[in-house]
Amino acid sequence: MASNFDFLNKDFPVLANFGQLAEKYCFSDSNSCLMKLGMIGETIVNLMFTYDRIRFPEDNTAVKRITKLQKEGLLTSDLVSILHELRKKRNLAVHENYSSVEDGKALLQIAYSLCEWFMQTYGDYNYVHHEFVMPIKRQDPIVADKQREREKESALMQQAEFEAKKAQDIPREERLKRAGEAASQRQRSEVETRYLIDEQLRQVGWEADTNKLRYSKGTRPMKGHNMAIAEWPTDSTVGNRGRVDYALFVGTRMVGVIEAKAEHKDIPSVIDYQGKDYPKNIREEDCSYQIGTWGDYKVPFTFATNGRPYLKQYETKSGIWFLDLRKPYNVPKALHGWVSPEGILELLEKDIESKNRKLQEMKYDFLKDERGLALREYQFKAVQAAEQAILDGKQNILLAMATGTGKTRTILGMIYRFLKTERFRRILFLVDRTALGEQAEDVFKEVKLEELMTLDDIYNIKGLDDKTIEKETRIQIATVQGMVKRILYNDGESMPSVTDYDLIICDEYDIIGQVRRRPILKAS
Repeated sequence: MASNFDFLNKDFPVLANFGQLAEKYCFSDSNSCLMKLGMIGETIVNLMFTYDRIRFPEDNTAVKRITKLQKEGLLTSDLVSILHELRKKRNLAVHENYSSVEDGKALLQIAYSLCEWFMQTYGDYNYVHHEFVMPIKRQDPIVADKQREREKESALMQQAEFEAKKAQDIPREERLKRAGEAASQRQRSEVETRYLIDEQLRQVGWEADTNKLRYSKGTRPMKGHNMAIAEWPTDSTVGNRGRVDYALFVGTRMVGVIEAKAEHKDIPSVIDYQGKDYPKNIREEDCSYQIGTWGDYKVPFTFATNGRPYLKQYETKSGIWFLDLRKPYNVPKALHGWVSPEGILELLEKDIESKNRKLQEMKYDFLKDERGLALREYQFKAVQAAEQAILDGKQNILLAMATGTGKTRTILGMIYRFLKTERFRRILFLVDRTALGEQAEDVFKEVKLEELMTLDDIYNIKGLDDKTIEKETRIQIATVQGMVKRILYNDGESMPSVTDYDLIICDEYDIIGQVRRRPILKAS
């Protein structure tokens, strides 16, 4: 039987071999299937370095290699997501003997699409997309000679590296153009979209599996479980026969719906159409799952996405779009990640208007108290200006403060007022060097505020050495590198959710190549 990966035989036999073996083992040995698919991703990455004469990173890990290729402009965000998913599943298969036929079937299609992109970028530029055909489950037992397989793979990899080294140099601009065009034309299947969304939801704490956790397969909300149940029926007459792609349940409470769309769709328009229609048409028999009504809406939150990571230049066709349906004046906004179940509950409890009033009513006396912060007039005005920007609904605020002007003390006063009035629940204080984090931590532990207590006396502060996020944590001090590692380098463990921190303070900002001491506030 022909393989989907046969088109690689002439130009990239090493990839053809991995793909053919992955298909062969898909149903009989899914552990081996996932390993072979992971090798497709790893081989493609390594060959890209060789073809384009790019120096490998000093810390030559798989993650660092993928990141460098993205920085070089050769990999788009969705290709990066695919490569990381292939890498993670291979690691699980190798180190934990993980196996899953469903994962194998989904990743076969995704790896095939990746290979088509690679062919159009590094091989036959005129290659035309062909539809993937799922291999048929074989009835006869598969006899495998794994030693011979490894020997063949090793020989093919050496051959591939040799061919890449002697290949004609392609001007950088031309390669980037080809990579970009191939990426923009790459066919993304519904399987890929759903698979990536499932994985993204799982990483922030939802139970999600489009193939298993489906309404039609009997999945229903359960106490103690936070589930994204696929294909939940509604009385809506739009879309997929009234079935919303996912319904989100915290325990037995329906808290949101998700509509997943193809990449060419304008996502905010999906929110305005199906994203608003499904929450209006929850079935009468499901009313026991409702937690309230807000005008015509029976669900508080609605989301829409195509599974692609958020890109500002493709804002309406990437990211996760979110709308809080509880207030008629709310508008859809793009998120860089999913909201966790805990974050959903905190959003339900949050009353920004009342917290803003508390912030406005709180006196500033302690900021100027000689026994406390004793802020100077310009520092005091900086606090007032930042707060007013928050009250005006601004999400990004830049404070320009030169070295030695008391930046950390100014921010300390601001943090205390935000936490005291509960305007923000959890703050991330982000620094680019460990020394700056330690310096900030010392200030938080030593400078007196009200009643001669320090910020550390009053609130739960997590320092640089403690990376866990707990509900009681109010301030987390972290390095940029540490947060990047938690987001990009994790292999299946939980990731930070977009609602873990509702205020991020960046301790420094790099402008035109010069590091200036400029705190930046990013509020939600």
